[in-house]
Amino acid sequence: MSDYIHARELKPGEVVFYEGDVGDDAYIIEEGLIEISVRAGDGEKVIAALGPGEIIGEMALIANAPRSATARALKGTTLLVLRRNRLMKPIEKADPLTRLMLQMMTERLNEASRGMAGHNEGPGQTEAGRKALEEVRDIALRRVSTERQLRRATEAGEFSLHYQPIVGLADGRLAGYEALMRWYHTENGFVSPGEFIPLAEDTGMIVEMGRWALEQGLADHHDFAGALPAGAPQPFVSINVSAAQLFDPKETGALAAIISGSGVAPEQIKLELTESLLVEGPDHAAAALSRLKDTGVKLAIDDFGTGFSSLSYLHRFPFDTLKIDRAFVCRMAGDAGSRQLVQSIVDMAGGLGMDTVAEGIEDIGEIEMLRGFGSTYGQGFLIAKPMTAADMSRRIGQTPGPFVRTTQRPRSERPAARLAV
Repeated sequence: MSDYIHARELKPGEVVFYEGDVGDDAYIIEEGLIEISVRAGDGEKVIAALGPGEIIGEMALIANAPRSATARALKGTTLLVLRRNRLMKPIEKADPLTRLMLQMMTERLNEASRGMAGHNEGPGQTEAGRKALEEVRDIALRRVSTERQLRRATEAGEFSLHYQPIVGLADGRLAGYEALMRWYHTENGFVSPGEFIPLAEDTGMIVEMGRWALEQGLADHHDFAGALPAGAPQPFVSINVSAAQLFDPKETGALAAIISGSGVAPEQIKLELTESLLVEGPDHAAAALSRLKDTGVKLAIDDFGTGFSSLSYLHRFPFDTLKIDRAFVCRMAGDAGSRQLVQSIVDMAGGLGMDTVAEGIEDIGEIEMLRGFGSTYGQGFLIAKPMTAADMSRRIGQTPGPFVRTTQRPRSERPAARLAV
């Protein structure tokens, strides 16, 4: 229910939409005042002034028709934006937003009918309508607050990148590292990516944040190269790309420009994308991935095995790497099905000319099993937890050699601690 709800701030006199515009969004007035007017001869006729709790713009979406009026802010106003995608979900799901829209449509049509008949006083909003509106408001207000904090955090530089090493499973040597976005709130401390990344996706802020992550990640990677010991091979850097960045042709062009201006060899850059992108829009994804591939970078599909439809068309995409989801890796020791699935993914990747990265490794036995399957690389807390750029630079600068052991020591030589970094 919380998908696709975000805030829009208006200044006095700012127009929300004009009569005749294509309707893309509906809006709840959280605070302020919106004037609704229609064309009348050479001018406009004001037909309503709507305040907090009112909804505008919903009829054009549901009727798939142009806007029937112009909406303009009379004073500073906050709107809660309800996107077309969200409102056009199948009606049978009947979530509160859909019920709210249908309720408001019915009431307004009834009021119009009563007005034409000369009955100008309506019964007011129903209890069902009020309840649905309250549910939407509760979610939206929480998200508006977090969104504002996100914007403030961006301006204040509260975001940073941490790097988690990726090693070759054959020799335990550093092969690359994944850049992971972190947010340390000035008052609340660490904020989980699981909380702020989905919100950034919904509000569109992920585009700006993704550009920053790519620029910063490539700048750090360039600095890390200077810390490498003489003769050490150059590792790759993996950076995540969101659906919003992938599906906007202008944004893929912006990513290409960042890559070309970074001074980093494209073959050292690996862009990671989630499997859900392939399921939701395979044709669009194929075109966008081809544009990125033309820059010379490598492409990885993250959390492979958690989707449901990608196997049927995986061969269409120019991926170089499959990342095996940690959920399968951690169950290998005690679940024959998980072992077989991991082995099948490794075999399939090899058949398609791709390498594999096993995520979530926390035990040396998992490394031995994965190496036996033929998996190329590994990543997880056994190898190293995500670390700051400064710590990563120091770690890279150490004497060349295995980053982690990839075989069991004799029992008498094993250390007490599990981590071997």
